[in-house]
Amino acid sequence: MKELKLAMIGLGRFAELHAGIWSRIPGVKVTAICDQDAERFPRFKAWFPDAACYTDWRELLDSQAFDAVDVLTPEHLHDEPTIAALRAGIHVFAEKPIAHRPEAAERMIEAAESGGKVLMIGHVLRFDPRYAAVKDRLAANPFGRIRTIYAKRNNGSVFFPIYNRVHPAYILGIHDIDLMHWYMDDEVEEVYALRSSAEPGGPPDASWAMLTFRKGGIGILENNWLLPGGAPAPADVRMEISAERGAVMIVDPEPGVYYSDDSRTDVHGFFNDHVLHGARGGSLAAELSHFVECARAGAPSEILKPRDALRALRVAACVERSAAEGRVVRISERAGAP
Repeated sequence: MKELKLAMIGLGRFAELHAGIWSRIPGVKVTAICDQDAERFPRFKAWFPDAACYTDWRELLDSQAFDAVDVLTPEHLHDEPTIAALRAGIHVFAEKPIAHRPEAAERMIEAAESGGKVLMIGHVLRFDPRYAAVKDRLAANPFGRIRTIYAKRNNGSVFFPIYNRVHPAYILGIHDIDLMHWYMDDEVEEVYALRSSAEPGGPPDASWAMLTFRKGGIGILENNWLLPGGAPAPADVRMEISAERGAVMIVDPEPGVYYSDDSRTDVHGFFNDHVLHGARGGSLAAELSHFVECARAGAPSEILKPRDALRALRVAACVERSAAEGRVVRISERAGAP
């Protein structure tokens, strides 16, 4: 098995999950890590003691030959290191959303396509066995045409100071926008959205959006960063699909294990992330293993296509604009930031 030399760019909260997985995938060696904050290096050196450390991703890319790069910077900083790596002949995994603006995402995809390199965007729910099973069942068409999909994805208020840099549609809603496209096999035509903020003029911590699809399907997105610390889980997620001859419901976290003490009862989900005998598993581990397979083969994924990520990003941008302008926004407007 050929060793895959990999670099990590961006060492934030989610990068720790990636690091725990990369350290366990056979044949993957993280040889360099990068973050503007050098104080984060010791945490990651515990996983990768021989990795070189950089505060500038440009210096990292010039330092040695890499097979792959994992881009974990904030979304508005995805495009430059991704494009540079792709042009240097390096495969790239980047977390969702693909970028903060469609124009940046388009440049990333052009760099991948022109260079013949793998660009994979982390829409991890396509590797969640529940959502994947629903896709297979819907593809067999036992329920007929999907009429509506309601998706609630609400998260803990403790995380809002990290993610208040962007509208909730980019971090929370983007998951379900991608799933709605995937399940309906259709395109969003127009968007109407509302937002709410704790203070007038402040960053929105809550959003509702209605998506109208070309074939007549309707999608509803509920997103907020309002779950209190005493909630039974750090996220409250539900998807309800109504079709002509049936319905589907997905709830996350799945109520499998409850931990209770004098202060609260915690419902712990295992599909997305778990540790089994020291090894991290779940949807993210399956997704990153899939990237390794594609990178080794030099072949793009048929599950995670960058243009699907771009499609979801365009809808999220329209959700942001609709909420800001108080009007229906058509996807064909291809608008940038409001």
